[in-house]
Amino acid sequence: MSDLITPATAVRSGGSPSATTPETAGQAQAASAPAEHAQPQTAPPVPASPWRRFMACVYEGIILFGVVFFFGYGFSALTQYRGEPGALHTAFQLFMFAVLGAYFGWFWSNGRWTLPMKTIGVKVVRDDGNQGPVSLPRALWRYTVASIFFWGGLALVWTAGSAITAVLWVLLWLLPFGWSLFDRRRRTLYDVLAGTVLVRHDAMAGRRGQKPAPR
Repeated sequence: MSDLITPATAVRSGGSPSATTPETAGQAQAASAPAEHAQPQTAPPVPASPWRRFMACVYEGIILFGVVFFFGYGFSALTQYRGEPGALHTAFQLFMFAVLGAYFGWFWSNGRWTLPMKTIGVKVVRDDGNQGPVSLPRALWRYTVASIFFWGGLALVWTAGSAITAVLWVLLWLLPFGWSLFDRRRRTLYDVLAGTVLVRHDAMAGRRGQKPAPR
């Protein structure tokens, strides 16, 4: 019986126990096991092609027709505006600019998208390393810059009324979209100025659940 040495007597005599304790076994298993909670690698979002952007714009125009008609009719009914020039005409233009700004500002910000964008499969995100949702101020700035190209050129044609001015407006209107044909990330000119990019939403399926703070 004197030949039996327990782990406790081995420690008291200066040796090390040969038996493995539950604590050391658990540590060894944790060290050898692969990390189960590692974040999966996700591919970067794919920029939307010009054709996909064009289809979204056409569909968006159909939706906006109803939005403009509804709010335009409401403004005319409340103010008795009949299209005559003057202060009421300017107020109508500012009112519709604010309505469209609220529409696009809301749906472009904080990870939201319009019905046409959801149907076509595109989404506006920040043009940075995170590709996260844009904030409301950034979405409103994107709308403002895009409006300058469209409504600014249209106002130029309206005031000048010449064929040459109309051609210049068409070129001014096509310039932001033509920019996407040569840009590596398919950004329009107002995307470049606003720091945004239009990406394919179906290519972001692996990024669901990760929602960085909008900026």
